[in-house]
Amino acid sequence: MTVSVDRKKLSIALVKVVVDAIKLDIGGVVKGFADTATAFTKDGPGDPTAEDGARLLLQRGAYTAAIRSIQRFARQAPFLAAEADPREIEAELARHTADTPLELTATAFSDPERWPALSEVLNAFAGWQRVCRVPEDHREAMLSAFREDFILALAAELRDPSREADYRAMLAEVTRTTPLDGAAQRTLDWQAYRARLVDAVHRPLRSLDSEKIPRFSLHDLYVPLRASVGEPPAPGQRRRDDPPIPIRWLDAVLDGWIGRADARDAVRVLSGEPGAGKSSACAMLAARLARQGQRVLLVPLGRLNYRDDAGTALSRFLREELGHDALDGIRGDRGPPLVLILDGLDELAKAGQGAQTLLGGFVGNLGHAWSEWNRDGLRVLLLLAGRPGAANAMEPIARADGARLHVLRFRIEDHRREWFDDKEVARLDQRSEWWKRFGRAEGLPVVLKEKSSHLDSLTEQPLLNWLVAQLLTLEGEERAATIDDVHDLYTRLFGHVLNRFHRRGENAPPEAMDALERDDLERMLEEVAVAAWHAGGDRTVPFPVVRERLENAGLDGHLDRLKDKRDEALASLLDSFFCRAHAGQEHRAVEFTHKSFGQFLTARRIAHEGTVIHRKVGPDGDRDDVLGALRRWLTLCGPAVMDRDLLEFLRAEIFYRAKKNAEDAVGWRHTLARLFDDCVRVGMPLPEGSYRSREAERRVRNAEVALFASLDATVSATLAPSERSIIRLEPEGMENSTLVATTLHRLLGPVTDRSIARVCLSCLNLTGADLMFANLMDADLTDADLMGANLTGANLMGAYLMDANLTRADLTAADLRDSYMLDAILTDANLTEANLMEADLTGANLTDADLTDADLTDANLMGAYLMEADLAGAKLTGANLKDADLTGANLTDADLMEADLTGANLTDTALIGANLAGANLTRAKNLPSQ
Repeated sequence: MTVSVDRKKLSIALVKVVVDAIKLDIGGVVKGFADTATAFTKDGPGDPTAEDGARLLLQRGAYTAAIRSIQRFARQAPFLAAEADPREIEAELARHTADTPLELTATAFSDPERWPALSEVLNAFAGWQRVCRVPEDHREAMLSAFREDFILALAAELRDPSREADYRAMLAEVTRTTPLDGAAQRTLDWQAYRARLVDAVHRPLRSLDSEKIPRFSLHDLYVPLRASVGEPPAPGQRRRDDPPIPIRWLDAVLDGWIGRADARDAVRVLSGEPGAGKSSACAMLAARLARQGQRVLLVPLGRLNYRDDAGTALSRFLREELGHDALDGIRGDRGPPLVLILDGLDELAKAGQGAQTLLGGFVGNLGHAWSEWNRDGLRVLLLLAGRPGAANAMEPIARADGARLHVLRFRIEDHRREWFDDKEVARLDQRSEWWKRFGRAEGLPVVLKEKSSHLDSLTEQPLLNWLVAQLLTLEGEERAATIDDVHDLYTRLFGHVLNRFHRRGENAPPEAMDALERDDLERMLEEVAVAAWHAGGDRTVPFPVVRERLENAGLDGHLDRLKDKRDEALASLLDSFFCRAHAGQEHRAVEFTHKSFGQFLTARRIAHEGTVIHRKVGPDGDRDDVLGALRRWLTLCGPAVMDRDLLEFLRAEIFYRAKKNAEDAVGWRHTLARLFDDCVRVGMPLPEGSYRSREAERRVRNAEVALFASLDATVSATLAPSERSIIRLEPEGMENSTLVATTLHRLLGPVTDRSIARVCLSCLNLTGADLMFANLMDADLTDADLMGANLTGANLMGAYLMDANLTRADLTAADLRDSYMLDAILTDANLTEANLMEADLTGANLTDADLTDADLTDANLMGAYLMEADLAGAKLTGANLKDADLTGANLTDADLMEADLTGANLTDTALIGANLAGANLTRAKNLPSQ
């Protein structure tokens, strides 16, 4: 049963806190709070009623918790006493005392975190903080402390024998059971959960400086997003005859889909690039439905402890987050369908291992569970959100037309706008509307009205736009205009964060973080990010894992310098850089507000490790120094896979450091090259600890790939493109061995692994390498030196070979479909029977190349050099040979049907038996007579 308490009674307790703080010094208040709490007594004669007991308990608990919170933040206490006006506080708290009473239920005692009215108590305290002029930087931490102290104060009150009479009637009423208590509690769970969903979008966003940057919530800044039906093609992959792409307003499409509740169309998949606004759109949809009283569940998949069964993982999460499993028995429901939003598909894979396998298993589990829920009619509408790669894996359960929606940027690039069916919607630049919401009546700042490719690309994405807006406010338009890229943006943000915690002005209030040196704070935050990376997902990690990471790094002592309790110290630390703590029944966890923040810090930590290793090994290090360095590297980079997003931040960090100190960067290159050479010849050392063989192998490969990627980044940062092919996989005297093929096979792994090694190959010198039948699908070999390499039967489908040197390379029967070979050098190369369908050979040099019986259907050979090339029997149907130079080429029996030879040079070209049906020979030069 429940006992109702007028919310106005709660305000009395919080007003009294400040009255006492003004009358007494803070030490006196803290010392005597137990006595002053007894000042709250029942109204009128007789024994306390259940309502009296509930009121007394809440008043005493709130008062005691507020005093204890002040004690924890005693350095800020003078602000509370000096600035507070009891009448203003009472007026502020009156805004939180509507006619709806606080409901005191058994949940308040058995599981206070799930107690629906707790959010009302916290809202009242937050209002109290605002009126008391508590510095904004301290409010969240102080509110967290109040939450804990309030629960402890309630427990202490109920344990106090002298108060037994006060609470006897209340406890009897609250603990009295009826057959409908379970249903009533589930209703209360839903009410509290809906309130939290709405509150989440109205909560102030994190800002770099609360004094200079106005407080905004997601609700304040949210601009309705556009989405395409289906994912738009990558640049260069859209064809002229492709149909227009449908473009729609995302919120309207989702609202319409939910309103229709069609059992044949019950799944939507929302994709988009990082920072595009997927999570914001999901949060706003959930809040919108919650306000309407609908049943909606928002599940951040990064917090889902998924192992092997999606239904079990969801049930566990919902019992913790909602209070009960709303999906249990849902087949028996007869009301409107529940809307289940699963956000962050790409964050499911733990430690980045077997991501596709894990995601595939999740899809299979989820599909089975969803079928069960809806067996007797539509009970659950399912919305899944994630990055494109993860969203693609949802196709087995999202088969209906229009099921895939792709979030578009605030501004669509000029060349893409014509792709869409509604040109007017596609041409909108939504940044102007966003900046108006940010408080600029004129819309876009001047710096954004001027064409700037790097700023345009940043401000086209909601997350990065918000960060740019903060820097623009703090640094001014002229300085903000110099932001180069995402890494530069995050570097500046991090600098402001570190500066914020180390202000030395006379009027700056003292802060807990002042106990740390700037370098210590920086290092600790980097270690937190590494802990999240190792735990899997780069974003969320339990507190115990973070503590262990800091202990292993020798930094745990700094927590003791911050506060007495390490968890509280850790929460203060994590409040420093766009991360937050959240509590659950299993554990407290750290969550970066965006995955990329953790990746940025992890990249800094890896680059820092490279610097440390270089200092330890240097040019004079011996074999033991190298082995020790490899062990350090294995410890840091072995537990988790480095994905492409982390790689991009690492590359940017290395370029940034090389720009600051080129000499050091060259030193890193030499040291990393030495370590990598040792790995190729001898192997990475085995990890310390009791690991089974497969886990040990996994860690070794992770570390070796990360080392290779870091080496490639230092090579790119210190050498011109034409000079980068310097790393040989074959030691001197071992030319033409199988070592190159086996090393690449180990680094690249299966294509499904999406190893970053495939985009780090340009540093390799593969001259004369034996790569027969090698799987180099999607590999980036831009500028690579493959002169004389044996690539017979190799899989180079989708590979990037721009400007690569393939002179005299043997590519017999190689698969080069959809490869990118712009300006590649293929002089004297053997491409007999090679498959080059739809390959892009624009400007490639194929002089004297052997293309006998090669398949070049729909290939792009515009401007290519094919002098003296042998194309006998080659298939060139639909090929683009505009302005190609075919002087002296042999096209005997070649199939040139529908080929475009506009402006091609056909001097002395042999066309005997060639099929030129439908070919375009406009302006062809020196066309031989037939």
